[in-house]
Amino acid sequence: MKSKQNKFKKLLREKGIDGAIVSSPENVHYILGFGGHQHTVSRQAGFTLAVMSSDEKIKTHGITMDFEYPTFVKKNEDNTHIIKQYTTWVGVRQWSDLLKGTVPEEPKFVNSFEVMLESIKEMDLENKVIGLELDYLPINYYNQLKEKLPLAEFKNISDLFIFSRSVKTEEEIEIFRTICKVADNGFYEVSKIVGIGTTEKEMSQCFKEYVIKSGVCVPSSWSMFSTGPNGARLTIPEDGVIEKGHVVKYDAGVNAAFDFYTTDTSRAWVMEGAEKELYKLKDRLYEAQRKMIELAKPGIPIKELFNTGFNYVKEKYPAYKRGHLGHSISMGPQTAEEPYINSTENRLLEPGMILAMEVPCYIDNFNGFNIEDMVLITETGAEVLTPKTPHYI
Repeated sequence: MKSKQNKFKKLLREKGIDGAIVSSPENVHYILGFGGHQHTVSRQAGFTLAVMSSDEKIKTHGITMDFEYPTFVKKNEDNTHIIKQYTTWVGVRQWSDLLKGTVPEEPKFVNSFEVMLESIKEMDLENKVIGLELDYLPINYYNQLKEKLPLAEFKNISDLFIFSRSVKTEEEIEIFRTICKVADNGFYEVSKIVGIGTTEKEMSQCFKEYVIKSGVCVPSSWSMFSTGPNGARLTIPEDGVIEKGHVVKYDAGVNAAFDFYTTDTSRAWVMEGAEKELYKLKDRLYEAQRKMIELAKPGIPIKELFNTGFNYVKEKYPAYKRGHLGHSISMGPQTAEEPYINSTENRLLEPGMILAMEVPCYIDNFNGFNIEDMVLITETGAEVLTPKTPHYI
């Protein structure tokens, strides 16, 4: 993947921030174009870092453990960044030393915090405004930074990353096209087996097997497949079995593995023998979502999407209640990100935004609906990235 550092550096300059210490696995990946293995697995602060200046002429420093350093060097073949390493307990040795029994002289032990401070000094940021991901960093780590950099002014840039990630590059859009297609095809396979007697676990397994076979991504661990009363609550697949009169609902997605990008899509199918009003409610929810998609284009305030969908449902069902009707989506582990499609979001739609547009309705201990698609905002309108799986079967 390509580094998004120049896009982010521009945002830093606009906010009067001189540099940043990037700490979370997903945002390190966003800035460098690649990420750390152990950092991703553990999510422990300091395992991998990116230290950057807002000045485009100053290269970003990628800091990783000695065991992963050769991998970072390989991924940085175009010399976009400066790659540094810190010392760990792994103990990589030369083959010749092992054969001869010689004990090599140990290098000076330096931890990731020390290397990070060195980079801050090299970039002349010690007494400048430095951005931090305060929504991610542990308080002890933050206190260490304040102690070691007493002249620096720290600003939280967690929201700035979410803002930056809300409008995708062409490369990111192609990633989403790929993973959305895998997810959509997986959901289509599930639609083939939905029927009276099918279990929640069978639907979940069908989806998982297809996604894994794709070799492109993996199923999201939170993926939910439910039927009847189970669809009215937040739960993973349990022992539910589809019966006459049920609404079969799934809310699921895939992850692009170490590229972090994720999807979020839902369908709700009313089974035979259901109350007539359930079919009418499904139609109203689906029509509301379609109206939102038809309205979506650059320049439209996001709150207008909410008002359009929400008011359309509430007109027929006055008891309907919902705080938002979708959200931005980019890199995990979280799925829903700002901007949310709610009644107060004044931000305008922009080309390159990808939104999960949804119109849910949950009926306590009875049934649950969610109508949701991944939608790309284009130069002239909107493109549904999950069009294959039918909303009606």
